[in-house]
Amino acid sequence: MKTKFYTSFVLFFFLSISVFAQRGHNGRGNEEMSEQLKAMRVAMITQNLNLSSDEAAKFFPIYNEYSTKRENIKKQLKQNRREGRRLTGAKLEASFKKTFELREQELELEKLYFEKFKTVVSVEKIMELYRTERQFRRMLLKELSKRGGHHPPDEDEDN
Repeated sequence: MKTKFYTSFVLFFFLSISVFAQRGHNGRGNEEMSEQLKAMRVAMITQNLNLSSDEAAKFFPIYNEYSTKRENIKKQLKQNRREGRRLTGAKLEASFKKTFELREQELELEKLYFEKFKTVVSVEKIMELYRTERQFRRMLLKELSKRGGHHPPDEDEDN
């Protein structure tokens, strides 16, 4: 069953990447690709966590909230890193402090949502969630690097 799912998933994934590459990098294409990637991530999470429909209905609102907040922190970290490259002295030190603060926020977010996830799924499924996210990210980065080194929208290699 899992092999059939992964075969379908990989085929869909490659077709989506191909469509994205053909459309170019306009805003609408990026937005559509981002939505497709989110849908593929949801499908992979649902499959790997073996979520029942009841669990999925309770889990994904929490997960989507978590993902949005985490993406926001990741964007801030990325922007801070980019800006920090041009800084020196006291401004560079302030940039480091902001990075530390954002990482603390990220850790607090993970702790908070771990507790929220536990209300709807087992700890084992939470562990599988983290494994699945890493697996999805590695697969995506590997495929994108084959296709010209482009990174996925709003993703960061440091995850």
